[in-house]
Amino acid sequence: MPARSSRQHPAPQPEDETLLEMLIATPPAPAEAWHSPVRLRSTDEHRNHALGGFLLRTRLDSWLHHAERLLAVAALLVFVYWLVDGPVRDWVHTQQAVRRAPVVQAAVQATAVVRVPPYTAGFEVTPAGAPLPFTTPDMQQPSAEGFLAPRSAVVVADAPAYQNGSRRPDRLLIPAIGVDTLVVEVFVVDGTWQVADYAAGYLHGTGLPGDPGNMALAGHAGLRGAVFRDLGRLTPGDDVFVDSDGWRYQYRIRETRSVWPTDTGVLDPTDAPTITLITCTNWDTQRLVVAGDLIGARPLAGE
Repeated sequence: MPARSSRQHPAPQPEDETLLEMLIATPPAPAEAWHSPVRLRSTDEHRNHALGGFLLRTRLDSWLHHAERLLAVAALLVFVYWLVDGPVRDWVHTQQAVRRAPVVQAAVQATAVVRVPPYTAGFEVTPAGAPLPFTTPDMQQPSAEGFLAPRSAVVVADAPAYQNGSRRPDRLLIPAIGVDTLVVEVFVVDGTWQVADYAAGYLHGTGLPGDPGNMALAGHAGLRGAVFRDLGRLTPGDDVFVDSDGWRYQYRIRETRSVWPTDTGVLDPTDAPTITLITCTNWDTQRLVVAGDLIGARPLAGE
């Protein structure tokens, strides 16, 4: 049997001997200085220990997480409400109006019979103190006393006998911008003029069609039908037609301008029969005012 080779150990070096002698001569450290034993942790325990106060899901994080979900749901509900109450509602109303309304141009083809009423001496209307439509209460001015009281209609020669309140405008046509809309009466509520939805609003107490005075109509420009969306496209010379109790009154545009909401002078009464159309402009900071004069009228019999 071959002899087993003995393991050869290297000869001790002087440095090793010196280190060994030093370790033997050094007294042991006290027990208090000994290191505590190391405890091994699992991966999850090590992660939690390393993150410490930066855990991914604390109670506050949970509340914020639920709050984010609630805000997302609320934003979705607001968007759906805006969609249904805005574009969808406008579209439905437009489709209904298209089915029941005649073509604007066909409605104004007949030749007008001029019937301009004479000026009645002593005629006077107390001007409104309420701001122009689309304003907020903090922009209002005190209403003039007695403004809301209805005034007596001026008798116009060769006009039919009118019922109480039947002289108010009930339809507005502006062929140049394709407007054919109903007219409803609006009032000052809490110091602010009402604005009609899907219609033009006749400002209570202003002039009546064909009478000496300033008839004021207002409408939305960006929502609820936006009947005056294109009012800014009107130019002097364009015609505006107002129907009232079997008669169609023809007005011709004289000027267009922008005013501040508190400039109520545009509602002042006039000696001659005039019309004033009002809507918001410049991001609702100003009011677009279109003024015109009566040039004629004709009966609507047979239409």
